[in-house]
Amino acid sequence: MILAAIDIGSNAIRLQITRVIWHKERQPAYKVLESIRFPLRLGKDAFRTGEITFRSEIKFINLMMAFRTLIDLYEADDAYGCATSALRDSVNGARIVQRAYEKSGLHIEMISGEKEAELLDLAVHKVIDNGYYMQIDVGGGSTEINMIRGKQSYARKSFKLGSVRNMQGRDKPAAWEAMESWIKDHAQGAFDAVVATGGNIRTLYKLWLSQGKELTTPEDLQQAADLVARHSWEERIELLGLREDRADVLPYAAEIYIRAIAASGAGKIMVPDVGLKDGIIEMLIKRNF
Repeated sequence: MILAAIDIGSNAIRLQITRVIWHKERQPAYKVLESIRFPLRLGKDAFRTGEITFRSEIKFINLMMAFRTLIDLYEADDAYGCATSALRDSVNGARIVQRAYEKSGLHIEMISGEKEAELLDLAVHKVIDNGYYMQIDVGGGSTEINMIRGKQSYARKSFKLGSVRNMQGRDKPAAWEAMESWIKDHAQGAFDAVVATGGNIRTLYKLWLSQGKELTTPEDLQQAADLVARHSWEERIELLGLREDRADVLPYAAEIYIRAIAASGAGKIMVPDVGLKDGIIEMLIKRNF
């Protein structure tokens, strides 16, 4: 079976097409057939003015039409697309999603932060054991946190803190206080580790590997963030090899991870290569099998 997942984020939009081979007596096997990340920063409009510009709208619709072509070419058996913080916070988000459907035939669901956290939870369960974990995902417009014990999420919450939102100065002290308080209130003893997901933490992880080190502790994360902060935007691209649309937001994302992990008191960090699109694939598997 071939499944397609579309993740419409605030900093970029992703398509993943995966072949899933079902086994009755063991876990299904996965083969990623296509993985695309397009740097359309919808959050730039949404968090500044509360509305997606016409230029971004046209790009978004064209991208959905291109995604639909790929999904059809791969003859996907099922597909699901979800829009997160940027579109759900925009006054014209629902209209844009409807227009994209009329042009491409793709159904896009604008999901809540809690639904986003639920999908991320599905992705993370593939890479953890039965221990006690806090999972955090920092996107462009929101941060989702799951408390997981024995592969069961007993609490989850979304906060209006994100790399693009914070870069534009749209984060509020109350949101920071709410996140840190919620973590402390819902922690039930010492975590085995914090499971950190999202493109920004993966970038920091790979950057730290390029320095000959592994990002496994809060101290490692702080040092990796300091390395980025010491360089200008141009130097991050030229010397550190970062993408343009990652180089500017990375310090803002790093701050969210650092403060959340500090609030948790955890001493270990795991950075698996999973994200929202993987959670969507898991949801589609449940829906079809």
